[in-house]
Amino acid sequence: MKKIIYTTLVLCSLIFVACDSEIDADATSVSDYEFISFEDDILNFELNQSGTSVRTITVYNSRKSSSDVTYYLEILPLEFNDGQGTTISSDYYNVPSSVTIPANSSSAQFDVTITDNGFGSGDRLVVGFADDNTALNPHPLRMDIVIVCPANELILDITFDNYAEETSWELYSDITTSPTLIASGGGYDDLDDQSIQQRLCIDDGDFGFVIYDAYGDGMCCSFGEGSYSLTVNGEVIRQGGSFGASEVTTFSLP
Repeated sequence: MKKIIYTTLVLCSLIFVACDSEIDADATSVSDYEFISFEDDILNFELNQSGTSVRTITVYNSRKSSSDVTYYLEILPLEFNDGQGTTISSDYYNVPSSVTIPANSSSAQFDVTITDNGFGSGDRLVVGFADDNTALNPHPLRMDIVIVCPANELILDITFDNYAEETSWELYSDITTSPTLIASGGGYDDLDDQSIQQRLCIDDGDFGFVIYDAYGDGMCCSFGEGSYSLTVNGEVIRQGGSFGASEVTTFSLP
């Protein structure tokens, strides 16, 4: 009986050793795989308001090659990951179709260019590695757009009265020499009793802001409580709503 038990134990031990040997023989180290990645999964893309900005992105490879290696890029659509893809039109960004890592190197760079088209919070550009690449690439790059003003930021807040379509406005530069219209707004149909905000980035100079009411009774208070405010670099320089056909505000920067 003891011989039978001993023989069984020896046989089991041999089976386990054989299995272990087989696993070791077929095992593949993580270092045998090729991984590519962006410099980060999520980053902020600072975009000049009403302008164009460029950001350089770095790509890394886990293994160096004796020859150049090209990886293909793709823009992930809005539907990606249940609505977490790109929100901006291809008319306003430029991303190369591929990036090449030079021989004996583990990284390369490419430029992303975006032009502002009234983008705001929540807008993003999402780039991934195309499926036909040989390397493993699990994570795309999400660039969240952050609008910045490199000069003076002007914010116009308007709360309309019962007749929003009567309201319009204009902003002029060089008012002391040769007034030039640089921004305007109007045609606010279907915005009765609602609010909007307009952000502008302007250089130093002399400016004139004019707000109009087509009926000539201002924005307050016969037909609703409309109002507006003009803020420059965080300071409110004019606010109101009780005027006739128009109201003018002049200011200089700096």
